[in-house]
Amino acid sequence: MRQTALILFLFLAIAVALFAVQNAGPVMLRFGFWSVEMSLVVVVLVAAALGAVLASLLSLPGWFRDSRLLRQQSKELEALRASRPSTLPAPTASPEPQTRPPA
Repeated sequence: MRQTALILFLFLAIAVALFAVQNAGPVMLRFGFWSVEMSLVVVVLVAAALGAVLASLLSLPGWFRDSRLLRQQSKELEALRASRPSTLPAPTASPEPQTRPPA
């Protein structure tokens, strides 16, 4: 799954870069009383980078929650393994079926 996500991310990054390079004309940005003129390449790449950073920041709480849950479940598993009686025989491979030689 991680490889698929990485490949999709690379395709998206390449598409954004191609779009930005093909639209390199100057644009005027206005926000309230503030205005600035810059290349559309810069605007597109900065907007994509800010979107990636924002998405990463929004995913952090879930990542921390999952990490904490994994740590808790690992401790529970170790406690269960420690409470298991050690007198159980070790698992062995099943014997191969014996075949009779032809008569």
